[in-house]
Formats: sequence, C-alpha cells, structure tokens
Amino acid sequence: MKIAIIGAGLAGLTLARSLSDAHEISVFEKARGPGGRMSTRRADPFAFDHGAQYFTAATDEFQAFLAEMSALGLVEEWPKDIVLHGGAKVSRNPKYVAVPGMNALCKHLASGLDLHTQVQAQNLERTAQGWTFQDKDGREYGPFDWVLSSAPAVQTSALFPENLAGQNALRSVEMSGCFSLMLGFEAALDVPWSAIKSATSPVGWMAVNSAKPNRPTPYAVTIQSSNAWADEHLEDAPESVSALLLDAASELAETDLSGATHQDLHRWRYAATPKAANLPFLWDEDKQLAACGDWCLGTKVEAAFRSGSALADRILSLPKT
Repeated sequence: MKIAIIGAGLAGLTLARSLSDAHEISVFEKARGPGGRMSTRRADPFAFDHGAQYFTAATDEFQAFLAEMSALGLVEEWPKDIVLHGGAKVSRNPKYVAVPGMNALCKHLASGLDLHTQVQAQNLERTAQGWTFQDKDGREYGPFDWVLSSAPAVQTSALFPENLAGQNALRSVEMSGCFSLMLGFEAALDVPWSAIKSATSPVGWMAVNSAKPNRPTPYAVTIQSSNAWADEHLEDAPESVSALLLDAASELAETDLSGATHQDLHRWRYAATPKAANLPFLWDEDKQLAACGDWCLGTKVEAAFRSGSALADRILSLPKT
C-alpha cells in the first residue's frame, strides 16, 4: 500500500520505520527537519534541546529500543540529579537524552525514508484513486491508500474529515503550551546544579544544556515555562514573555542570567497533554485514516513511541490486497 504519514516526530517516525519494509511510505513534516518536540536548535556556536528535555522508559518495548539506540551511541543517561523546588517531583527511573542532540533519535529513524520537509498538509480529499492533500503553496501530494497523522490532536482533527470515526476522541484531548527560552553565554556560570525543576515559579524547568553528554562546549542554558503559565501567556508579545522568564529564572537560580549574549524564545503551542485520548491510536478503517501520537496515551516521549508502534502493528495486521 501507499501510505502518507503526517509528522516526523518520534511517533510518526517509529510508525514509518516499522511499516517501511512492507509498504510504500512517505513522511511529511511542516518543519525544516525531523524531530517534532524532540528538536534541537542550533545558533552557532550554541545548541539547545528546546523541546523534550529527557525521557524515561517504563515498558519492555521502549527499554529494548533504547538499548538498541544506546549501542549505536545515540542515547546516554542524564541527569543524575535534579534540584527540586517548591514541591516539584520527578520519576525515580533512570533518565536519558539522545546524543549529540535530542533530535538524534528522529534523525536516525528518518534515515533512508522518503521524507518531505516544510510541507504542511491541508485540504485532505478522497478521490477515486485514493487520498490526496495539498501544501500551503497548493502543491498536491498523492494519491495514497491510507493517511496516518501523528500531528497534535487539534491539527489532526482539523486535517481529517468531520465524520471521522475518532473525531469525538480527538476533540476530547486537551493540550497545553510551553515557552522555551534559550540563553548562550561567553563564559560558564558558577552554579551548583545542572537542572532544576520547579512547581511554583513561572519557570517549570531549567538546565545547563551544554552539560548534557557530547554537547557543544559553549555554555548554554535552556529555560522552560510551566504549562499553566504558558497557557495564560500564549498570545503575549515574545519580548514580554522572555523578560518575565528571564527574571523568574534568575531568581530561581539565584544567579543573574541577564548577561547572556544569545537569547531566543520558542513557543510550543502543543507541548503537554493534561487530558489524553486514553487510546493507543485512533482508527477509521472504512475511510483508511488513522492517528497516533503522545497525546493518545499521555505526554511523555515513551507515549509517542508506544502509540506509533501500536498503530504500526495494526496496519501490519491488515489483510494483504
């Protein structure tokens, strides 16, 4: 079958890689490269993991995947310790990052796939030959036998038809935003921590990005807002958001961070999932449409992997035609 997969984050690429030996797969990503919320932003000489900060592994399947990636030198443990502030909590399980950036896993999975970047799928239409869609410039793609979306729930709902079997589940999903403030310094700061998690500040997380394994040496700090704070300020001017986060982070770190020579802000409109679909994937066999993503099962990186794997198994179980 010819299958289009929308989104080149971990869910979409896990799905694509699992199906690639059995079907003709094309992956479409609106960004400039693979990664989704496991992206890495580079601003020479600095690099920032401005999405997911680390991940854990609770299931045998994900642990086996990470063991394989670790053997390839793509995964290492980090951090050993996280300073907790204001009652914040973290998992006791080992924590991992991809190496040399968080997008390394997605780049590895994307290798050899038919990946189309800077394509934002819209105007999905079913013809006698199959599904087609257009990008924002009107270029048409298809036809495809199946279209599988790993985009955030809101975007998947907008792309897929109103009478999709899973539309009610899609619309029940609630997602929250996050701001990532990226700071680069000419000299290292004298701080006794590599990462801080807070439950009381506008800042939910901050870390010395350059302290992660095999990162570029120029001193870089990533600051992320809490999801609740981000939802209240999503439409604020970026300059205002940056100033508020910089002040709050300086207070939290007990260190003046205003001396950063590089400052950049990224807004994640869909960063976390307070209310998931509580299904491994969404499925409409009559229309030959389906969806997966971390929002199906939760927020974590592992949820994205599990959802993509589960949908791949379902597709592979279809009778061969």
